[in-house]
Amino acid sequence: MNYGWRKLILFTFIVLLPAIVVGISNFFVFPDSALSATLMLIVTVGVSGIFTYFSGDATARIRRYCIGADVVICVILCVNLGSHWLLAREVSAAKQGVEERHTEEDREEQRKAAEAERQLALNKSASDLAKAQANASYAESRRLAQLPIEQRRERVAPRAPKQAATAPASGPMPEVKAEATSPSTPRLTPDQVRERWWWFLTALAFAEVFAAVLGGAILAGIWEWDRNHDGIADYLQQGRGVYVSTTAQPVEGFARASKNERSHADPK
Repeated sequence: MNYGWRKLILFTFIVLLPAIVVGISNFFVFPDSALSATLMLIVTVGVSGIFTYFSGDATARIRRYCIGADVVICVILCVNLGSHWLLAREVSAAKQGVEERHTEEDREEQRKAAEAERQLALNKSASDLAKAQANASYAESRRLAQLPIEQRRERVAPRAPKQAATAPASGPMPEVKAEATSPSTPRLTPDQVRERWWWFLTALAFAEVFAAVLGGAILAGIWEWDRNHDGIADYLQQGRGVYVSTTAQPVEGFARASKNERSHADPK
């Protein structure tokens, strides 16, 4: 009984739990094909459970075959589990990247809107300034028209520096444009990550179920019981008239001792 519980616990941790993790990952990453992938995992776990549970009452050759088949299934399952873990990390990173990109796009739109408003304010300010200067120039010209020519030249000369005051207004614009057009590093979307991984995970799922189904089919054809654990297949002993118990499973030493007793008995 203790040996059976140990086998059950080992089977749960090395086969059943990894298969459950792969099934959960299939449900969240590939929801459309999650049902078929889950059924394939159930087939794999069921065949591996048969290998593990019933191999204790089989011949040594069949036990070796069951151990080899379990190893092959566990190796493929480990690769599948690790691949799903990497896929989940990449999908999570891609989702985070998409959220950051959307946030950055919103910030860029806000910056563009603020820059457009600032540009409109600058244009309005420049227009108002130009209009004010035109009005002032018109008023000044009307006032100077009434003065002698010598005084007109003295009043007009100091007006030249006014253009230099408006020149720096267009200076910072190239920096804003350069900042707005700076390229961003490309990142994969979750769909692109799934598209890159789907063929490899599909191949692993097929390899798992093919190994389980083909291994189970071969095992069904070559299975040999050895319930008394004497190293001889039960059907060979039954063919020679030796009784094989289907309920009791004696320890190998007791089975060997009973075999020696039968060999020293009356040959009748």
